Amino acid sequence: MKDLIDLLRADSLKVTIHDAGDPETGLVNFVLAVRIDDPLDIWYAARVLKDVRCIPKCTGSLLFLPEITIDAETYEYICA
Repeated sequence: MKDLIDLLRADSLKVTIHDAGDPETGLVNFVLAVRIDDPLDIWYAARVLKDVRCIPKCTGSLLFLPEITIDAETYEYICA
């Protein structure tokens, strides 16, 4: 996971976390996300993610990966 985060950051992408949990039940599900400031960021992210088995989704200015959940260690790594 850290390797993927480092690859995204190497392309100057802003890695972050998105809560893809269920708002009705209140369950939290933190997943990997990339902040999209420019439409070109999507192209850079797709280039890095081409070998990752996931289906990215968009919400607002975030491209998030619902299949890539974030554990406590990865959460700290992203926030550091």
